[in-house]
Amino acid sequence: MSKSINSYESCYIIGIGGSGMSSIAKYLYQKGLNVSGYDQRSSYVTNLLNNDGIEVDFEISDHTFNNKILYIVSSAIDIQTIFLKDYIQEPNVLTRPEFLKQLSKKVNLIGVTGTHGKTSTTALLAHIFMFNGINISYIYGGVTSFNGIGGHYGDESLPLLLETDEAFNTFNELEIDSLLVTNIDYDHVDHFGSYEKLVKAFETVISNVKNKCILNPDDKELSNLIRPGDISYSSTKNSTYKVKYPDCFSHEGKEYTIKTKLIGNHFISNITGAIALAKKNGISIEQSLNSIEHFVGVKRRTEFIGKFNGVNFYDDYGHHPTEIKATTKALKESTVGNLIVIFQPHRFTRTKDHLDDLKNSFNYSDLTLITDIYSAGEKPIPGISSLLFEGDGIKYIKSPRMVPHYVKTNIKPGDTVLTIGAGDITLLGPQILKYLNETK
Repeated sequence: MSKSINSYESCYIIGIGGSGMSSIAKYLYQKGLNVSGYDQRSSYVTNLLNNDGIEVDFEISDHTFNNKILYIVSSAIDIQTIFLKDYIQEPNVLTRPEFLKQLSKKVNLIGVTGTHGKTSTTALLAHIFMFNGINISYIYGGVTSFNGIGGHYGDESLPLLLETDEAFNTFNELEIDSLLVTNIDYDHVDHFGSYEKLVKAFETVISNVKNKCILNPDDKELSNLIRPGDISYSSTKNSTYKVKYPDCFSHEGKEYTIKTKLIGNHFISNITGAIALAKKNGISIEQSLNSIEHFVGVKRRTEFIGKFNGVNFYDDYGHHPTEIKATTKALKESTVGNLIVIFQPHRFTRTKDHLDDLKNSFNYSDLTLITDIYSAGEKPIPGISSLLFEGDGIKYIKSPRMVPHYVKTNIKPGDTVLTIGAGDITLLGPQILKYLNETK
């Protein structure tokens, strides 16, 4: 019996506090389903879900299977450890990729993917559509000031805008009408088995897109995947949209200036791609540019979190060397004094695979503090620890409780402090600011 998302009035989401799952929860809740879910711990996201009317449980042992409820299980959850372990084949038990696959068969899908920048770009596109009065549905894994959690159920006659994630090959069997691809980089190789297989996965997805793709041929892999009729945006190659740093692009003989609150060349590139996709869907370049001026970004994407004694504090989700390098370079260029980076490595496998590149990604930092690896449920790998990062300008600090005092003794007016990583390091920035204000 095939699995189906039809005819369910209630939905229970396992791992609902995750960025990708919370957006699905909000989308389905706005669609009219009775949505609730489970997560291991309370968080900023679960609090937002509660505020939106979605109940979150933090204990799951007393749950029993109900065939009238649609269950959606996060890829981060081992289904063998929960009450659904004996019901995996039931039509109402779906993994996140299975749910999105079925959803894509029922809507016209606009996708945004890429190793880096897909969340911010999808959120920006959602903002462009909504700012211009187009009530599009969207699902992306982030939180913004304009709509909170990145899930929204809009006009059924309009497409669904979806952040299409390459992790776990989630995008593999989606039916996509048009697709924006930002880049392809070495990541998630623990799942794919090799970088070549990762690239092949992107190639398959691009080749199956029904309509046009919007691709950046500055990326060496994407330059080989552009199909006849596709739209391109590039700073170095002939393209439909020519990016001109630090804040311009040209299209059909006319030059446009981008006014944005986002920091860094990588944002200018992604903004141009978003403008191209929006134009393909009926929004003029001028309308997009006006919208972009009012977009403040996604939470944890170079997010300004406060200021103390002339020192600016930012927080970022980046955990891949390319992301870290782009973010630190942008902040260093906008900083009068020193850039101090506090990094929490994400997963033992990623640390092992990217160690040298991770260390080199801090070249723009004047001082880098490394905390313990955030496992994300992985088992430790013998010999892989944050101690491996120590070296010139990089210091390992075992206890996060020591970080606020260390920062206090090393900052001066004009400096910038960045907390960066995909784990709970996002909590550290506010803790540092609180400590500084309490001990000034």
